[in-house]
Amino acid sequence: MNRVVSDARFAFNRGDFTFEAVIDINPRANPSMRKIRGAVDELVSAIEAVGWQCVAVQPFLASVEMQFVRAV
Repeated sequence: MNRVVSDARFAFNRGDFTFEAVIDINPRANPSMRKIRGAVDELVSAIEAVGWQCVAVQPFLASVEMQFVRAV
């Protein structure tokens, strides 16, 4: 998670208008939806603290994609 937040901070300081983060899910571990939602909420909160606003959270195969735009 620290790497993703660091990348978000770097992109924000660079002046990017959008940022995308992806969480990979290990299907063999059989994680519960509660744990997945908790991880997504934790990551979204950490990235929004940098100055981004979450606009989309979408499942994609064995991962979750989150799109952010620069908050005004």
